[in-house]
Amino acid sequence: MISKNKVSSGVRTARSGVVRSGLTDQSVHRELYTAIIDHKVPPGTALLEDSLAKAFNVSRTVIRKVLQQLSHEKLVDLVPNKGASVAKPNAEEARQVFEARREVERVLVARAASSASDSDLKSLVKLAKSEQQAHAHGQKAERLKLSGDFHRQLASFAGNTVLENFLEELVSRTSLIIALYESPGAVPCSHTEHLEIANAMSSRDASKAAQYMEHHLRHIEAQIDLTPKVDAPNFENLFARRKGKRQR
Repeated sequence: MISKNKVSSGVRTARSGVVRSGLTDQSVHRELYTAIIDHKVPPGTALLEDSLAKAFNVSRTVIRKVLQQLSHEKLVDLVPNKGASVAKPNAEEARQVFEARREVERVLVARAASSASDSDLKSLVKLAKSEQQAHAHGQKAERLKLSGDFHRQLASFAGNTVLENFLEELVSRTSLIIALYESPGAVPCSHTEHLEIANAMSSRDASKAAQYMEHHLRHIEAQIDLTPKVDAPNFENLFARRKGKRQR
């Protein structure tokens, strides 16, 4: 348990709210990263160094370092002479991210189904069931967190660090894509799909687990609309009356 003294040494209350002090660049990165992938900071949002430095009570040097790291992770766009903003992937990039996820996760789920320990696979089933419980109790934020944790934990069991790190980036970029392109009224990904994948892995059925993963990712992709958006018509030009003619 964290003592009250430790809490009070890390934060102070100001008229504008709670201001944190003594934060490291790692902790600033973690908070900003989480805010982005949880859709609390929407794609395209300008990330002003002064504002962030004030919010976190750290130097602009720390913020600049964090923004550089987020840029490497494809969550932030850094444009010379314009500054930083949350990445706003276009439709083609979105398609490529989903294609990459399908290829990578098929490999990861098959490898994990074959090589993960029984205890690892039991923990994956437990995680999927926890996600179901969060859904049943209407805990959306917790369900979304557990959903991401499921894919990350599965990847860690595959024994390929390079693919695991690549998937971490793809999962984060998928979150941005969903924030941008999710169709109005889209049905959230079924909370039972992760459990189907985990059960197939527990049965050491690598082929079925990969098949379920393919279905799962295509289900997610089906909830977004990547069709080009048409600008609203200019009604004044569209319905302009011809000169010399009167409306009857």
